[in-house]
Amino acid sequence: MKNRTETKQQAHRQSNTQSERKLNRTWKKLLTLAAPASAALLMFAAVASAHVSVLPKESTIGAWETYTMKVPVEKDVNTNKVVLKMPKGVEFQQYEPIPGWKTTVDEAAGTVTWQAQGDGIAAGQFQRFTFVAKNPEQPGEAAWDAFQYYADGSIVEWTGDESADTPHSITTIGAEASGTAANSHGQAVAPNASSDPAAEQTEEGQAAESETGVSDPASAASEENEQADSAAASDTGTVSEPTTAAADAPSDAEPSSGQSVLLYVTLALSIVAIGLSAFALASRKRK
Repeated sequence: MKNRTETKQQAHRQSNTQSERKLNRTWKKLLTLAAPASAALLMFAAVASAHVSVLPKESTIGAWETYTMKVPVEKDVNTNKVVLKMPKGVEFQQYEPIPGWKTTVDEAAGTVTWQAQGDGIAAGQFQRFTFVAKNPEQPGEAAWDAFQYYADGSIVEWTGDESADTPHSITTIGAEASGTAANSHGQAVAPNASSDPAAEQTEEGQAAESETGVSDPASAASEENEQADSAAASDTGTVSEPTTAAADAPSDAEPSSGQSVLLYVTLALSIVAIGLSAFALASRKRK
């Protein structure tokens, strides 16, 4: 009788051991399939979000804006040239020189080219290119078409819409609430005021002459009244100094629909993996 009981217990233990082995093998297979898929999707989503972008994402009509183009490298080869096309109505004005890069402005084509004189931008790195441009006088969207050249001869055209694999960056140009814009010196001016540098120099000269003083008491009183009116007007307005992109500003654009799908799939796989793990633990406890 005792031998029969021991035999049954041994058979039961062997059965449990076999079941655990099968469950472990199944669990390992699921992990083997799910882990690489999740990792691949996460890596793909991270790479897909590393787009060429132009900041700021919002600006105002007629403003002399300081823009910054951020160019990341998505391949294992260097980027040695970048061409940026000015959106319709946007006038390129100045660029910030970068050591190791030659900048060429083609006014007829409306493009700016940055050509590397050395190795360029290496894999896993990015480069910022800063320039000043005058915004159009009408509100709308400024689409920045960029062309990224790699050392292997390939070209990535960032010219698609926001749902494309290679979308262009967009800056929304809106009307200013105060009805003023910024000139090349960052000073607030009326929308119809001239932004011509010569006119600005004339205005600066007149301001310098007024600082020398006047001997006529009536003229002096008139000047004080004008200054008081000007100060009162400046208190009611807002100074629209050209916005500069923060050095550590995020690369911006909201994820496209394709990227959102990838993130959802990755999240779903993670939930499935957690559920399988919980099921395995529960099965072991019951046995």
